[in-house]
Amino acid sequence: MTKKARLAEVAKLAGVSPGLVSRLLNEDPTLKVRAETRSRVMSAIEMLQYTPDASARALRSSQTGLLGFALYHVTDPIYAQMVDSAQSAAADAGYSLMLLNAGELAEHPTVFRRLVHGRRVDGLLVQGGYSDDVSALQDARAVPSVLFNSDALPGFRTVRLDDVAAARLATEHLIELGHASIAFVGAEGNSSNRRYQGYVTAMTDAKLTPHPPIAGGWDASPARAVTERYLASGGTASAFVVVSATSALGVHAGVLASGLTIPGDISIVSIHDTWFAPHLSPGLTVAATALGDLGRLAVDVLVAQIASPQDGEVVLRQPPPELIRRASSAAPRSAR
Repeated sequence: MTKKARLAEVAKLAGVSPGLVSRLLNEDPTLKVRAETRSRVMSAIEMLQYTPDASARALRSSQTGLLGFALYHVTDPIYAQMVDSAQSAAADAGYSLMLLNAGELAEHPTVFRRLVHGRRVDGLLVQGGYSDDVSALQDARAVPSVLFNSDALPGFRTVRLDDVAAARLATEHLIELGHASIAFVGAEGNSSNRRYQGYVTAMTDAKLTPHPPIAGGWDASPARAVTERYLASGGTASAFVVVSATSALGVHAGVLASGLTIPGDISIVSIHDTWFAPHLSPGLTVAATALGDLGRLAVDVLVAQIASPQDGEVVLRQPPPELIRRASSAAPRSAR
């Protein structure tokens, strides 16, 4: 039996976004597209023998034009570029993006149920990996939904970064500088677990002993507190790999508050780059990830999900993580 073509495959063949294909098929009167692009899309539809899902087309007749974007850390600057790109991608596909506080929705489940069961949004992006509330995930199924930065879950479409590669890159940088005792400051959730896996892989490949993860959390204040406790208790690491730049802000402050120097006594490398990283003193070395690309990809996948539901995982591997070296990382004293 021939596998039915999907809208995303049409978009890929035509070299356009799934949202544009969807709007063309639905004869969106606000869509302005060149004749050559329209012809390319129609040729791809014919070549793949694509037929739109009838139930999805029926749902689109009552669309709100809104996509929900539920984040657990809405004030974290790490997510600014992702939200900005997601907003742009949503607009390109003919939608408005509504930012939601996932933590507040988890505490007020009736609000969340009204949102999804009342179909007040056409689709939902949900930051995964922070809550074990299965009922909330079940409610999310009431509308087309995509989980991002989550492990693959049956029945859901998921989109995430290559966290393992980012943490491995950060750890390998410190190993190349000569560090042998490197600690990992992590947090709760799947993405932190994957980053710890990347750290462990780099350490074991170099025949070094990984440290147990230090639970620093996603915010600067708890990360600072745990860093100060670690150093006061005689922690022996000469370098830290930190789960995110916001957490690294706290680790950075904790090292200095403990009377040590960066990178003289302790080197620091974080996952993700953000606006404040180069302005710390010393500036923060990072394994930068493509957060902007992730935001756009998540919206494109969600728009395709609205048109033709499916499950499975999408991992953003290109562009790969990039090491941006600043002054917070250097060779350990013993290697100088």
